[in-house]
Amino acid sequence: MERAIEDGVNILSLSIGGTSDPYFLDAIAIGAFAATKRGIFVSCSAGNGGPTPESLSNVAPWIITVGAGTLDRDFPAYAVLGNKKRFTGVSLYSGKGIGSEPVGLVYNKGVELNQTSSICTPGSLDPKRVRGKVVVCDRGVIARVEKGVVVKKAGGVGMI
Repeated sequence: MERAIEDGVNILSLSIGGTSDPYFLDAIAIGAFAATKRGIFVSCSAGNGGPTPESLSNVAPWIITVGAGTLDRDFPAYAVLGNKKRFTGVSLYSGKGIGSEPVGLVYNKGVELNQTSSICTPGSLDPKRVRGKVVVCDRGVIARVEKGVVVKKAGGVGMI
């Protein structure tokens, strides 16, 4: 941010977020304040980190905090269980599905390498158990996109 100020920019747009620390401890708030004092417009992402759905970051009053509240489209996704019960949801993935052949479903609540396996944190999934299967991941601790990466690295073919 200091370099951007020195370079004479008019706008700083930061697509990063984190915890909401007190302003005097928040590096983004401090840098944004210095930029604002020099007439630079500062916008920052509201973040997606939680801990609750309504949580946001970059809340200093001299920062314009922005975030997307909705997505103007969705991609239908279906999960059909062995008993033929069908669940309809949405996905952020619009590509080719995993096919119509049945695959296993794994939910690792407290049975894997550590107590965070149901949350799908890095290193928590046993590839022997999840390879070729859809993994159910509990919400919390890390972003859902990161959970998807964890599942994929462990050999899973999908995540709910």
